[in-house]
Amino acid sequence: MYFDEEILNFCRNVKFLRENNNLSKKEMAKILGIGIGRLTKVEKGEIPERMSANVIINICNYFDVLPNKLFEKILK
Repeated sequence: MYFDEEILNFCRNVKFLRENNNLSKKEMAKILGIGIGRLTKVEKGEIPERMSANVIINICNYFDVLPNKLFEKILK
């Protein structure tokens, strides 16, 4: 189980990856396989209690990031 800090890190990293790769929310939502509204909530730190493993896998595959890195301090 992840602590609140790790969940916030995940949310910040999702936004960082999107912005750093010049992706719109619409493009990022499509990559992750979620709706824009859900992406907006994630970026604000309102992550659903259960995040689909597919979403995490999609992030890792698209951005070539290890899963554990998504829960660490902001990627650089």
